[in-house]
Amino acid sequence: MAGTPRRTLAIMLVIVLISSGCLTLGPSISADTGDSAVFESVTVDEPWASEHVRVNATLRSTPAASNVTTITIIGENKQTYGSISVGSGQSVVPLWIPANRNATLVASNSVNSTTLDSLNVSTGGNQLP
Repeated sequence: MAGTPRRTLAIMLVIVLISSGCLTLGPSISADTGDSAVFESVTVDEPWASEHVRVNATLRSTPAASNVTTITIIGENKQTYGSISVGSGQSVVPLWIPANRNATLVASNSVNSTTLDSLNVSTGGNQLP
């Protein structure tokens, strides 16, 4: 019986998202991390998304990656969508990137105000009208 209110809430949420036109099923992300000194991989974490796709950014075991204190998400219109603090020794960072858009992830060290790396990403998926 305890699951019934949660199930009802989940169904209502899906109905609202579908009717508002901001639901993406099977979200995806593409990024070329091959030459990145900081980012090892970026992977989608959930099977659906609303306005943002939840992804996990895995950081490399490099000196540059170990100095990252902040990852900033910048949209194609140069708008900052958010800045996420990275803890010392943290290797996986959850991020929320705009759905069905291009963005840039900027890894920086806020202590000495240096940019360590940037990575262009593109999100996609089956956007419901």
